[in-house]
Amino acid sequence: MALWGKGDPRWIVEERPDSKNVNNWHWTERDATNWSKDKLKSLFLGVKHESEEGDSWFIEEVKTCDGEATINNRKGKLIYFYEWNIVLKYKGKIVGSELNHIGTITIPNLSDENSAADVDVEVTITGDSKNADKLKQLVRKTGIPACKNICGEYLSAMRTEYSTGMVLPTKENGAPNTSNVKSNTNPNNTSKMNENMKGLNVKEKKTAKNTSCHLSIILKEEFRTTADELYMALTQPERLSAFTGSQCQSKPEVNGTFSIMNDNISGSYTELIPNKKIGQKWRFKEWPEDMYSTVVIELDQKEDLTILKLSQTGVPDYDTSRTEQGWKRHFWGPMKQVFGYGAQLF
Repeated sequence: MALWGKGDPRWIVEERPDSKNVNNWHWTERDATNWSKDKLKSLFLGVKHESEEGDSWFIEEVKTCDGEATINNRKGKLIYFYEWNIVLKYKGKIVGSELNHIGTITIPNLSDENSAADVDVEVTITGDSKNADKLKQLVRKTGIPACKNICGEYLSAMRTEYSTGMVLPTKENGAPNTSNVKSNTNPNNTSKMNENMKGLNVKEKKTAKNTSCHLSIILKEEFRTTADELYMALTQPERLSAFTGSQCQSKPEVNGTFSIMNDNISGSYTELIPNKKIGQKWRFKEWPEDMYSTVVIELDQKEDLTILKLSQTGVPDYDTSRTEQGWKRHFWGPMKQVFGYGAQLF
């Protein structure tokens, strides 16, 4: 019960011209099943791979996409329910053979109980020839991480695209109350990143006196994926949103801009060599105006993993620790968790 003279805002009938869901108090539900089927099909049909030797494969058909998805809003909190069983048909060829080999990729447990990194991906192929087995191993090595990426992109799109408008503006600020937006997915999923993002904010405003010293950061990390997948994860807006669990924008071209983690990090691309190198002008929003650091990321693909080397210069001395830990905590860790880059490829 509200105290005398102190009305609980949840019980105040707010004036809204559309008379809809005052203060987002009532339960509302949106069926995302048909949208999800179309989204999943469009994402999976774009998956393909060609090795340096010329062996190649691609997803030809989404044979099965059974399941359902709904988004619920209760008191301004978004809750996601989804469960999918997906069967994909792929086709591929091995150099030196004219045969087209056909197989299936099955994802039986894409649901709100698992993160994208935890989904099972099963690969089979028809025939038992040497070439068929070689293609199967290639699909396992490159297709499993690719499918986990797609699952992460789908979840990100459901949060950032299809749920738009479910949390209505309130009279107090005229904007949706997104502070309470939550997902019911596994606590190891990307929604946890929103809570971790609190560590990105600097409470004390720094003065010109203590921003005069600039330091460098050198990092090295191993990822169980290919260089092209890692390059896309670091530059494509959908994949950035997927592992950060936040609004991200990116235009991966020289002089193109990017904005990550709801504008906490922003900058522009200074150099891009696909699957090899990413150069950026990079800053936290709390840094003094026009202060940018320089980030250079180099990717070195080995047989079963990719080595990432990062150098960042021009970081203000007071923010070196936060910046270094931020790469590990908000980039490397979530990328391995969401996309499965910490797991063996085969």
